[in-house]
Amino acid sequence: MKKLIISLLGAISFLTCNADKKEIVKYEFAYGDTIRTYAMYLPDTLRQNAPLVIYTHGYGSKTRWRTGLNATAEREGFAVCYPDGAPDSRGKDGWKVGYPPQDSMNIDEADFFAKLKEEVCSRFNLSRENSFMAGMSNGGDLCYQLAFTAPGLFRAYASVAGLLFECTYLNNPLPQAVPFMEIHGDADKTSMWEGDHDNTGGWGSYIPVPLAVSTMATANRCCSMRTETFPTLNDPTRTVTRTTYYDSPSGFDVEVYRIEGGAHSWHVKDIDTHNVVWRFFSKYLLPSKEDR
Repeated sequence: MKKLIISLLGAISFLTCNADKKEIVKYEFAYGDTIRTYAMYLPDTLRQNAPLVIYTHGYGSKTRWRTGLNATAEREGFAVCYPDGAPDSRGKDGWKVGYPPQDSMNIDEADFFAKLKEEVCSRFNLSRENSFMAGMSNGGDLCYQLAFTAPGLFRAYASVAGLLFECTYLNNPLPQAVPFMEIHGDADKTSMWEGDHDNTGGWGSYIPVPLAVSTMATANRCCSMRTETFPTLNDPTRTVTRTTYYDSPSGFDVEVYRIEGGAHSWHVKDIDTHNVVWRFFSKYLLPSKEDR
């Protein structure tokens, strides 16, 4: 059952979500000459000035709502925002990161997410300082892009199956340290672990995942690294290798999870992705204004 309510704050739609007994709540807000939409997950006991995680979906993906992330939010006391991307020349919703069909998109994603963050934090009394971004695939690509072009916009970034495109890598030196995480399958045929300099996949040229992560670690001036290996959740014959770059002057770490044999996915069958992401973010929470 779906019902639509029009208010002064914008159009709000409610769609029952049986997975976690919550409703998907859609909001509209004006951005330039367009109307953009986003959904919110707000835990029952959410306090004022609570942290915010913005989740950015994959290219054309219908998966805009992560019940596992919502469960973590309910337990840990943060809100989740699920914005909808803008359509490209193929009519696919996504984030402008350099895919050929996105050439005609007239949007500055850094500006859009600055406006979205202000909209959401103002409307729901959430923390601007403790705002984070996590994204899958095209949404993960965006995490890299914003880390290079607007690193201070979010407190930390977590990409899953994301890529660092050569145009961003070559033209935007990292201006400041930023905490960053990547979770990636080394058998991913869509966002290839080994990179795609020759653009064989048609997405554009991008660098290998290990180089992308080490670039972030170098920019943070991390001085140490450690590697841990453990089995995946559902298959003990396959392993996950976590490499952490740390001991930076800023205290900002960079982490990468390499999923052995992992395909293009959110990897919940391999690791506890939702809690892994929040564990990383929670290291960088600033004291709330009430605690200062």
